[in-house]
Amino acid sequence: MKIACVILGTRGDVQPMVALATGLMKNGHEVIICAPPENKELASQNNCPFVAFGPGIRKLVRDNPEKQKGGAVVTISPKEGKRLTMDQMSLLPGIIKEADMVLGAGIVLGVHTAADILKGTYRLVIFYPIMLGTGKNDPFINRMMFGFGRFMVNMLMKRFINKYRARHGLPSIKDVWAHWMGDNVVVACDKELNPAPEGVFFANTQTGFMILPSKNRLPDHVENFLNSGEPPIYIGFGSNPISSAEKYSQVFEKVRDLTNRRLIISKGWADLPGGNDHDILYVDEIPFEFLFPRLAAVIYHGGTGTMAAIARAGVPQAAFPFMGDQFANQKQLVKLGLGPDTCSFKKITAEAMASAIQECIRNDSYRIKAQEIAGKLQNTDGVELTVELIEKELNK
Repeated sequence: MKIACVILGTRGDVQPMVALATGLMKNGHEVIICAPPENKELASQNNCPFVAFGPGIRKLVRDNPEKQKGGAVVTISPKEGKRLTMDQMSLLPGIIKEADMVLGAGIVLGVHTAADILKGTYRLVIFYPIMLGTGKNDPFINRMMFGFGRFMVNMLMKRFINKYRARHGLPSIKDVWAHWMGDNVVVACDKELNPAPEGVFFANTQTGFMILPSKNRLPDHVENFLNSGEPPIYIGFGSNPISSAEKYSQVFEKVRDLTNRRLIISKGWADLPGGNDHDILYVDEIPFEFLFPRLAAVIYHGGTGTMAAIARAGVPQAAFPFMGDQFANQKQLVKLGLGPDTCSFKKITAEAMASAIQECIRNDSYRIKAQEIAGKLQNTDGVELTVELIEKELNK
């Protein structure tokens, strides 16, 4: 079968879809990845056919960090959102022609229509259940906020999408969010960490988080750092925007002084410039599966993929969320007893990070619970489960 994976989002959206693509190709399917241009190398490393599609999300964040109030995609204007949706509806059919199934991930409001034009099956893949709407146990205010968001999406996009669908002889849609979600949303995150709540608005099947095995081992200088003292702390904020890299370098030095712990700092999308010394090591992209089990704790942004990797390593974690799923993940890890409660990324200070690190290290219950969760996840394979589900959908 021919399957297209269309993604508009950050690395956290693209990497698990590349993992899925490798699983599908292993089973004999033809797969193409359509994603922002900065993901070409990642796809190439995993032998996935790739077409650059959509804006460069990384460039958008790095060029305008001060404008990112809730993530790069969230700050796109309604006008730009319509342009991106039009590109998805109008350009994709020519790129992914003859696709039997189109898998969307991220902000892909026009991809379902593209699949309808091709007469293919559409499925949305999500990595955090909050996109399904509120559950039966959610407070009234959450239901109101989700309903308002859904209303606004319809106000801005429904007539626009239906006008294009009419030109292609397709029936009108009644609700943009429901059209985006599709018939059966694939919830590709771990039930042990983030189960989809009962009573959500949209039909779904939960599989598990799709881990992409690294092609590389730890670099020698990282190995040397790990072996030169007690287990360090990892600090990384992924694609979160940082307007003053120099400021954060000073913050990390203060964290080191307050905790008397060695630190491994991810440069992330901010490309932090800090110079390495015997207590602080700045690193570029690094394989989490080899690093995290050798740490004392992880301080991060609350991204779903990083959360899944930490959980499998069995170490305590603390999240300082910035947008969307990160807030839900932060609440969930506290609820599960995997780490302490924290403030948001916007309010982060050296003292807040130092306090979280000390709690992770001193409270044995966090490590005990982390190891318990790691044991439950040891034999799970989100890629295999998701491939099985997709093949079942294709054979209907």
